[in-house]
Amino acid sequence: MAERALITGADGFVGRHLARFLLDRGLEVLGLGLHPPREPEPWNACSYEVCDVVDRERVFSLVRDFRPGYVFHLAAQSSVRRSWEDPLLTYRVALLGQSNVFDALVEAGVDPMVHVACSAEEYGPVGEGELPIPEDRPLRPVNPYALSKVIQEEHALFFHRVHGTRVVITRAFNIIGPGQTREFVASDFAHQIAEIEAGLREPVIRVGNLEARRDFSDVRDLVEAFWALVNWSGPGEVFNVCSGEDRPVREILELLVSMSRVPVRVEVDPGKLRRADIPALRGDNRKLRGLTGWEPSIPLEKSLRDLLEWCREEVCGLRETGCGS
Repeated sequence: MAERALITGADGFVGRHLARFLLDRGLEVLGLGLHPPREPEPWNACSYEVCDVVDRERVFSLVRDFRPGYVFHLAAQSSVRRSWEDPLLTYRVALLGQSNVFDALVEAGVDPMVHVACSAEEYGPVGEGELPIPEDRPLRPVNPYALSKVIQEEHALFFHRVHGTRVVITRAFNIIGPGQTREFVASDFAHQIAEIEAGLREPVIRVGNLEARRDFSDVRDLVEAFWALVNWSGPGEVFNVCSGEDRPVREILELLVSMSRVPVRVEVDPGKLRRADIPALRGDNRKLRGLTGWEPSIPLEKSLRDLLEWCREEVCGLRETGCGS
């Protein structure tokens, strides 16, 4: 019988890529998401249930029936901007949702390897002399989303200590790639370019802080790291997932603009400026690489080109005629 993997937050950007990855390796996959899938693939090859992780009875029932050997807990309110607008929702999904998943595993008497997806946002402001950031850097969250991830880490490690739950935690830095919603900077730029090319908006890309520097990795490299860690990591450990390089957001914009099929200009939109932006993030991935041999393999330019092509397809789907003409 095939090994079984449960993915929460499966309707999200990372969840869809992870499901494809696991299916390619012969696992039986059950995805839980807030909404029905927008596209049949990859869910036509596995099971999918609409389930809010804060629904305790539903989570317990699904875990009891499926009895996973792996759990990838991705469910979260993952937007920093929205975390300021509704911090209580962000905390509720983080702690109550995760509590339901972990309690369900204990109640069902299963002992899977559990991966909890957290974020480099937890590190907060760092100085140039603190880069690259290792896993033992003190956590100094400066937005509700980051705080919610610190809470998730502590809760997961509590279950490891008290119940022996085999848990591994990742702190992902900035992730990009095809399928990403426009809540995130590279995807926002790419969506704007695709809409400009399709004639749906004026030829202006509206931007926030272009001087912030971020450590970008492709989502397809990210899920490779998840799989490596649940197979080769000792439980109770935390790992950065990152490229080990930081790039200014301005460079991301310039690369995408160079791929545009039409001329565009750039304007700063004050509404896109964060109230507590972190000047620079660059991770230290030596712990992950040393344990598993994982290496990022997809160049930034390919990630951005694939993202822009996906955005073009999305935008064309919104138009009845004329797209790409």
